[in-house]
Amino acid sequence: MKYAEVAYDLFHCGFDVMIIDHRGQGRSGRLLSDTHRGHVVNFSDYVDDLAALWQQQVVPGHWRKRFILAHSMGGAIATLFLQRYRAHCDAIALCAPMFGIIIRLPDWMVRHILDWAEGHQRIREEYAIGTGRWRALPFAVNVLTHSRQRYRRNLRFYADEPRLQVGGPTWHWVREGMLAGDEVLANVEKDTAPTLLLQAEEERVVDNLMHDRYCELRAAAGHPCEGGKPLVIEGAYHEILFEKDAMRSVALNAIVEFFNRHT
Repeated sequence: MKYAEVAYDLFHCGFDVMIIDHRGQGRSGRLLSDTHRGHVVNFSDYVDDLAALWQQQVVPGHWRKRFILAHSMGGAIATLFLQRYRAHCDAIALCAPMFGIIIRLPDWMVRHILDWAEGHQRIREEYAIGTGRWRALPFAVNVLTHSRQRYRRNLRFYADEPRLQVGGPTWHWVREGMLAGDEVLANVEKDTAPTLLLQAEEERVVDNLMHDRYCELRAAAGHPCEGGKPLVIEGAYHEILFEKDAMRSVALNAIVEFFNRHT
């Protein structure tokens, strides 16, 4: 439901579209009794789910080309999927991929705290500090999009269908997410598919430095990202494809043109 507008636009650009609701999100089942907690047992579960979708729905299809468009956490999942399974993907576009998470503490301290929490069952499945159950934040304090219209539309989706609501992540989820980013960067030499990486200039959620590092490592391995570096969407917050039309169109046009070059 969240990506209906994106799917509509891509369909009218000539693409068939499949969308996956990751476990614990969207209309997929939740893993804890508090359904607002963002949680996963192993980040690899997300990757295996995508692999199952690919094998069951994508591989048997008579598609001319197979592309992946992934955002944030989905970007980490899709990248790990291609690294592990070496699936035939003609090109992949990553929007603000989660190769690192912005946390306002030194990295060593964050990892120490997460490792400590991991050893305490009750704590590891609690909301990470500073987070909690889903609630509708005022537009003025959101750090996801500058588009008031699209922000309000998403809030209506969550209000109309409360089971879509997901609040903050658990301590364990944050740890799994950070380790996933580490794995992505450690296995860059396995990434050979043509890759376009879009970066939000005013990012407040994922670490743009890790995007830069990823592109540097890809270039060093002999398979550079499109343009050799991230395509920065000027002025954009994290949800690039939910931004104001001026920013969103730059990103969407770049994605479509990139895919068309690989048809």
